[in-house]
Amino acid sequence: MKNKHILKLFIFDYASLFIIMFVVQSLFFSILLFLKGIWIKEALYFSFLTAFVLFLYVMFRLYRSGQLYGKLLQKHSNLNDYMIHDPRSYMEKQFNALIDHLIEEQAHQSVKYKEDKQLQKVLVYRFVHQMKTPVSVLKLMLENHENDMLAQPINQNLDKIQYNLNQMLSMYQLDDFKNDFVSEKVYLQDICKTCINNLKDYFITAQVYPRLEISDDTYVYSDSKWLKLVLHQLLTNAIKYSYKGQSVIIQVHRDANGVTLSVIDEGMGIHEAELKRIFDIFYVGSNGRNNADSSGIGLYIARTVIDNLGHTITIESQLNQGTQAHVHF
Repeated sequence: MKNKHILKLFIFDYASLFIIMFVVQSLFFSILLFLKGIWIKEALYFSFLTAFVLFLYVMFRLYRSGQLYGKLLQKHSNLNDYMIHDPRSYMEKQFNALIDHLIEEQAHQSVKYKEDKQLQKVLVYRFVHQMKTPVSVLKLMLENHENDMLAQPINQNLDKIQYNLNQMLSMYQLDDFKNDFVSEKVYLQDICKTCINNLKDYFITAQVYPRLEISDDTYVYSDSKWLKLVLHQLLTNAIKYSYKGQSVIIQVHRDANGVTLSVIDEGMGIHEAELKRIFDIFYVGSNGRNNADSSGIGLYIARTVIDNLGHTITIESQLNQGTQAHVHF
């Protein structure tokens, strides 16, 4: 099948030569026949001889350039796969030289990209850690002014800054995920309690109440650190888009296909048309556009982490009836 496609491409490439030769030959012998009175038998003989020589030349060209046509029909992500071993013609050697140049340029660009990325990462890490220090200091100072009217709104805004700094840090840590991944036995109730406790002030301020429905012996094999990051994001979204007095339920369902951890809220919900885009980076839905806290990267980070962990995440929602986020192990 492969040789058939190569031959087809080669014929299309040389079709114009055959047509030109046929037209020129027909005109040439027609003129000779008219002017010199050459016999048709002789004209056919010389036509056949010319066609045969042309056929031999074309077959020689096919042998010399056939490998090149084969490479043109292939689709590879690795440039090395386009290299022609034992090139038979000058054209194939030039093709190899071009691929060599592209490989060299690609390597140069890759090194430059990694250097730029590393510098960018260092600057971001430095910025985040420098910002975290004054935020922590301000939060400690506020502990001595808990009864002050402005203490609560200031603390809430400091929490928002800290949350956004953590998101920025998480985005850049995704590149190093494989070097930072540890598969272990994770008890879901423990990490859920930790995340709820970390978001305690947010729950209280929003007047939304967590309800944990997970037995203490339920476990999965995953990375607790990264799983907490995902759960923290799902709980944050559930609180953010719930109404006062509502509950956020964290529960586990086990069946023949495995374990599913669900975060369920009864809040605003998501438009059906927006569900297919909620995991896109920087995508902010209609509810998010009305909320200054939405950055459009939280769910992107959550899905990327879950994909890297080898799990799956799905979200179901109905407008004004709430949202269910499911992590399937």
